[in-house]
Amino acid sequence: MNPERISSLHDDLLVPKATEHLGEYSDYPERFDPSEKSVLTRLEQFGIDLTQAQEEYGKEIKDFSWEDYEGLVAKAIKVRYDIIVGSVFDQYMFPTTENPEESERWEKMLKLVERYENMDAKFGLNLVKRKADIQEGGNLVMGLEAGAHLIKSLADLKKLQDQGIKLFGFQYGKETPLAGPEGLSKFGVESARYLLDNNLIIDLAHSGYKTRQGIMQIAKDTGKGNLISYTHGSSEADIVEKWRDKVGERALKPEEIQEIIKNGGIIGLGVSEPFFSSTQKIAERIDDISQLEGGIDHLALGTDFGGVAPEFLKEIKKPEDLKVLADILAGDFKMDEADIDKVIRTNAKEWIKSAID
Repeated sequence: MNPERISSLHDDLLVPKATEHLGEYSDYPERFDPSEKSVLTRLEQFGIDLTQAQEEYGKEIKDFSWEDYEGLVAKAIKVRYDIIVGSVFDQYMFPTTENPEESERWEKMLKLVERYENMDAKFGLNLVKRKADIQEGGNLVMGLEAGAHLIKSLADLKKLQDQGIKLFGFQYGKETPLAGPEGLSKFGVESARYLLDNNLIIDLAHSGYKTRQGIMQIAKDTGKGNLISYTHGSSEADIVEKWRDKVGERALKPEEIQEIIKNGGIIGLGVSEPFFSSTQKIAERIDDISQLEGGIDHLALGTDFGGVAPEFLKEIKKPEDLKVLADILAGDFKMDEADIDKVIRTNAKEWIKSAID
């Protein structure tokens, strides 16, 4: 199988440009070195040929404007994706000496929403804010990844809802007003109920175990398990050995995988370290989950392109490389083409379409 298009439940489309001043890095997350090559080279992860792009624009990648960048990404998504969830984030969450006031953090985070809107208005990317917006291909949905620490009231949630955010993460490896080491706060419970009542998706990908448990229980009690996503990651058994003490509680326990599937949610598997050491391991997990009742229909990918340092990418470094995964699933696990297509392409789109208003 040679996937013409893919879908992904999580990608960091704007991270390379928003963090270009940091430079590329090694040995994440211990060291940032601006003398390394530009983080903008991560554009290659979306299937963009940088040499060709530099020739077309007549400038070095380091000189690309935001508009140049947005145009490149929009074109890549239109050509290569059925649907993609792009992250919205507080860019000061990344290692930096800068620590501005919350008002500036909010302003810059919402500016990223404007970037996506610009990609829609100027470059024809299809920004999805409601179910009726979803088209055949080139769909972008916005998800809040690293910003929950700025949410202090339901008014803050509604502000993000009004901006078109459809997926909400409650943690990003740290305590927030919504959740902490002991799980959901009182405000977190209120927020979870608000989001589910408004057919908004809650993403478990960066939340701790107790937070995930609290959210899934509320979703189960309210019959809204179809609004729970785990956009990118893996099971505990998959984490690369050298990363086991560095990823916190990111990975799912076996019973969580079963619960998400049983209640109608969706699981997006990563395609790089620290989640998987090889494409073979990704295929093994896909095969394992596909054996669960309903598993194959609630399984997708969260490639995390744009957010992954090149050193963490193995065989899958861009959308076209998912052919490697398709070939392993077909050859080693005798998975039929229809089921492979579900995981790589159609499940994410159909699930999001059924979940949101």
